[in-house]
Amino acid sequence: MFPSRLNSELLLIFFAILTFSNSCAGPSLDRKIEHATELPSELPREIKDRFEIKEYAVKSTPTPEPTPVELTVIPKKAAAKSARKKKKAPLTTALPTEPPFVYPNRRPEKNPMHTGEVETFEITYLGLSAGLFRLEVMPDKLIENRKVYHVRGTAHSSSVFSLFYKINDMVESFFDYDGLFSHRFHILLDETKQERDSIELNDSEKEQTYFWNRWSRKDQGYTETKTFAPIKPFSQDSLSALFYLRSIPLPTGAVVTFPVISEADSWEAVVTVVRREVVDSPLGKVTAIVLKPETKYKGVLKKSGGDSFIWLTDDDRRYVIRMEAKVKIGVVVANLKAVEPGTPE
Repeated sequence: MFPSRLNSELLLIFFAILTFSNSCAGPSLDRKIEHATELPSELPREIKDRFEIKEYAVKSTPTPEPTPVELTVIPKKAAAKSARKKKKAPLTTALPTEPPFVYPNRRPEKNPMHTGEVETFEITYLGLSAGLFRLEVMPDKLIENRKVYHVRGTAHSSSVFSLFYKINDMVESFFDYDGLFSHRFHILLDETKQERDSIELNDSEKEQTYFWNRWSRKDQGYTETKTFAPIKPFSQDSLSALFYLRSIPLPTGAVVTFPVISEADSWEAVVTVVRREVVDSPLGKVTAIVLKPETKYKGVLKKSGGDSFIWLTDDDRRYVIRMEAKVKIGVVVANLKAVEPGTPE
């Protein structure tokens, strides 16, 4: 069985793989995914509207016809009276207005994420095959009229591993197409000892997140959390962080830091570019960038029982080819088994 509590300390998509081992069986995952866009009814309408997910479609905008100008004839006496009133009107001073909120544009010259891209990983624990993890770039969506990436990961335990512990989980992120930061994050767990449904709504402009977590565990019963918490603007969630790393320069020896929000907790990701090495993969022999992610809480670097590493291809696509985490008992590994490249825009 996977360790019972790994959470955000393992960082990035590996959070998703490893936190999948946290949470009694219930409705099927497929049925739950159909309703994944539903938000709590008690949320203010403003928030629900802000984080509503809409389909994105490229449409050509026709040139608008010029609007005819309507002339209004004012009698001379009325015009003179109006002019006298304007002369007597007291002078007013315009109040300063707050500058509009500015979103960053951090898109790389070449987009590494293509719609329809699918990466399939085999997950092993203690050297045994535990299941498969599928990571897919879905069609783009809209949140508050901003184009967002939609990425989804699903994990399923193998038939043998399911005899001991069943895993049927989903994680998805909606992150900004231009700014590369999280708007919305969702986890669904359907496992032998737990069922969990949690959602995070991340508002960079107001610097706050809304976290709603429903969790049913065999040994602890049902708990529900609904809370607002402060965040740093343009924070990543546990899945968007991986795609953010795929989009930025990663010279050997560099240390990359960025804010992350997970379960209403804010912290700083610290990722060291350890080295480059040639490895075997389903893509053949490739040069890989080896990354070491860690967690920083209030100035203190915190480890999670062992080091974690991520291997990315050193090319324009930055495919994930391996993820590895040492835990208290053994090592959890995700090795890339197959890639579907998707379609570039």
